[in-house]
Amino acid sequence: METFREIVLSLQPICFELMQNGSDPEALGSSLDWKEFETLAESAFKALSFETRRNVRFRKPRAEIDLVASKNGLAFAVDCKHWKRTVGYRSMLGVADRQLGRSMRLLQEEKIDVIPVIVTLHDESLHILGNGVPVVPIHKISDFVLNWEESRNEIEVLMQREAKSLLDWR
Repeated sequence: METFREIVLSLQPICFELMQNGSDPEALGSSLDWKEFETLAESAFKALSFETRRNVRFRKPRAEIDLVASKNGLAFAVDCKHWKRTVGYRSMLGVADRQLGRSMRLLQEEKIDVIPVIVTLHDESLHILGNGVPVVPIHKISDFVLNWEESRNEIEVLMQREAKSLLDWR
């Protein structure tokens, strides 16, 4: 007999759709480990026709982005947080600052515009931290991706032309 976890794993695309249609994302997501949670986040971006790469690594200094989802010259650099409970603003801001740094590396190495994002299991509500990094509950990924431009003035978008002009200025 399959466990609930095995069923969730085999049905990840359907699980994502269930979350989109009101099923409890915390119940579905909590049965997964952190790696499976990353796969679920990847499924959400693939459902929106994004090309995805997992565990994008950098050297000197070493760093890793959990998931990069790209389409039409724009990439979402995703840090997946499968925490068992919510964390405070200060802790989340520290996580976001580190993701911002990794996203800047992606911008420099791949010459693509980048939006750093933190995806969480718990519904901490969709909000944008003081440094411009959005925190998105897993069941709201589609809504965020389809509507992020409505919050463009608040979201940190690392743009290649801005990075190039900074380099030219030096």
